[in-house]
Amino acid sequence: MGQVKKASSALSKLFVYGALKYGQPSNSILASSGNGTAKFWCRATTTQKLPLVIATRYNIPFLLNKPGVGYYVTGEIYEVDDRMLNSLDNLEDCEDIYTREKQDMNIGVGEGTVPCWVYLLQKYPEKLLNLPYLSSYENSTTHPYIMRHRRTHKHPAQDDLSYEAAQN
Repeated sequence: MGQVKKASSALSKLFVYGALKYGQPSNSILASSGNGTAKFWCRATTTQKLPLVIATRYNIPFLLNKPGVGYYVTGEIYEVDDRMLNSLDNLEDCEDIYTREKQDMNIGVGEGTVPCWVYLLQKYPEKLLNLPYLSSYENSTTHPYIMRHRRTHKHPAQDDLSYEAAQN
C-alpha cells in the first residue's frame, strides 16, 4: 500500500514541444505504458523566448538553449514518472545531444508558471541559429520527421550537429 503512494507522488512535469506532442510522430512513446506513466496535464508556453528549429537530415525539432532569441514556444505538459523520464532520456540521447533541465513554463493568463523538465540543445553549431525559428512544431511533408528506427547509423544525428561542419 505504501508503495503505491510513493509512486504517485513521484510524478514530474515534462514540457514537450516537438515530435512527442499529441498527434506528432513520437507521441506513441509517451502513450506506451511499457515506458512508464505519462498523463497529459495542459498546454503551455515557454516563459522566455527560445529558438525552436528543425535541423539535421532527419528533420528533428530542437529547442536551443539561447534565451531571448526566437519566440515563446508552445507545447504540452505531461505528468510523468521516473521510468518514463528514463525512457525519454535514452530516446533523446540525453548525454550526447540534449540536456534535460527544469524551466518555468507559462500555463495561461492568471494561472502563473509551473517548473517542468524540458529537453534543450546546449551545444550546437552557430549555424543552427540561421534556421527559421518556430513558435510551434508540427510534423510536415516539407520537413518530414524521420523516426529514430528509420535513421541510418552511418549518419547519426550528432554528425549534423558537429562543429566541424563548414561555415559559410
